[in-house]
Amino acid sequence: MLYRLFPGLLTLEGYGRELFKSDFFSGLAIAVMLIPQGMGYAVVAGLPPEYGLYACIFPPVIYALLGTSNKISMGPVALDSILIITGLSVLATPGTEHYLELAIALTLMVGLIQVFFGFIKFGFIANFLSYPVILGYTSAAALIIMGSQFESMLGVDVAGGNLFQLVYQLLQQAPQWHWLTIVIGLSGLLFMIYGKKILPGLPFALILLVLGMYCAGLWDIQHLGVDVVSSIPQGLPELALPNLSLAEIMSLVPVAMTVALMGYVGTMSICKSQEKPTDKTTARPNQELIAVGAANVVGAFFRAFPVSASFSRSAAFREAGAVTQVSAVVSSLFILITVLFLTPLFSIYPLPKALLSAIIIVSVAGLFKYQQMKDLFVHSRREFYILLATFFITLLLGVQEGLLVGVTLSIVMVIYNTANPHMTELGAIQGGRLFRNTSRFSEAQIREDVLIFRFDAPLYFANKDYFVEKLYGWAKQRPAGQLQYVVFDAEAVNSIDTTAILMLQQVIENLKSQNIEFYISNAIGPVRDVIKSSPLSEYMCEKTMFSTINDAITYIDDGVNAHASEALQTND
Repeated sequence: MLYRLFPGLLTLEGYGRELFKSDFFSGLAIAVMLIPQGMGYAVVAGLPPEYGLYACIFPPVIYALLGTSNKISMGPVALDSILIITGLSVLATPGTEHYLELAIALTLMVGLIQVFFGFIKFGFIANFLSYPVILGYTSAAALIIMGSQFESMLGVDVAGGNLFQLVYQLLQQAPQWHWLTIVIGLSGLLFMIYGKKILPGLPFALILLVLGMYCAGLWDIQHLGVDVVSSIPQGLPELALPNLSLAEIMSLVPVAMTVALMGYVGTMSICKSQEKPTDKTTARPNQELIAVGAANVVGAFFRAFPVSASFSRSAAFREAGAVTQVSAVVSSLFILITVLFLTPLFSIYPLPKALLSAIIIVSVAGLFKYQQMKDLFVHSRREFYILLATFFITLLLGVQEGLLVGVTLSIVMVIYNTANPHMTELGAIQGGRLFRNTSRFSEAQIREDVLIFRFDAPLYFANKDYFVEKLYGWAKQRPAGQLQYVVFDAEAVNSIDTTAILMLQQVIENLKSQNIEFYISNAIGPVRDVIKSSPLSEYMCEKTMFSTINDAITYIDDGVNAHASEALQTND
């Protein structure tokens, strides 16, 4: 019963001192990474930096108890942050008390939606976000996040808008750029980029944060016009929920649905990509929805913003030696200690916002997947165009709009592919022992009196007209009066509906009126079952249904069906 309530405890079977030692040190390493990331992503979301620290304390612990994966790091994520700022900034001004209340309400709603979807077994919803959509969306979001940090890097304020408007406004304000802020920001970028190249194992984000705070306090750069973070509340926030009207809550639903879906999809993508056949446990989609949702629900009570799994942090989680989610608990405890005892240091040693922006820019740069975009262009132009549409709509109109367009295009592509599936004419090779696609095998031989074709999809109402059009098109290409037999290789047809049955009946009658016999080969059990219970039941006999194409050809030539009983069986 305990394991059912808290599946995360299953990973503790056989847990010992050596495993704890590995989890402890990896937990410290991830905490060092989470502190600057959490603060930075909170700023991206338009929230105070401490909200990012709150999101790193309780949500990972909840996930550790309820989650089914020991390979991911739960916490603030850049993509969630940009969804929050774009969704909430139209409802309230970032940084205001009303905006903060909306953000906390959003976190609670995201969690409740995810938990609800988990309980109704809605985990399959992740399948509706295709790889091109995610790739285009994340790449555009990376540019938006980096662009949003230019204000802090240049020391100016702009009205906002899409990325292109933002860059234009920044260029307009070039005379007001604060050059000391620019120097600090560029120094931070160079430190992060080249530091990782020289010594990739060191936590350069935290080192930059500590050095920047020390130098800012030593030289009092706040009085030189550099914008800083100088006040972070000590201790945990009071347990409270926002007081919003029903109309305000309803206005959050579209944003909450988007954040809930993307947070879950990202989490499941990481879980599945890291699983191995040797793993004792595997991630369960519906339980992951419940785990991530519960983490967000609990986080809402402690002023956390929505959390999910991070690609980069999960990789570091494993590289640091984490074996179980005990590592995440250690990280949470370390950050809790920081919040309880170390935050007063910010009043003495303030953090330059330009350095925080540098950390964010370097952290999200890896989300821009140029090489994967290039590979997709080479391998599938159609999917690349979906990626491109998602990418530019996200840049021009916003993250939610880009995601909606991408998902819509993916669904349209699915509908198009099922309505126009692969259908090919077959010819004989190797002396008639095999039958292959005539457009791929130049040596494939075609008989004038026999048309053999294969249909590679379920046969149903959406593609029945395509089936008829292609079949009659091939038939018309044969010399008049030559075609006598049509063999339908149904090996790839895994289902057939009533509409398709009626279509086949009409095709058989039409061909018969032209003295052309219609045969079916390789039909699997479920398809034969449907035919047997349909108006075509009398059609099922040893003279029309064959186990293989070779059997059909043998019957045509010799009048013998070698596997008649097998062709009519319905148990496979």
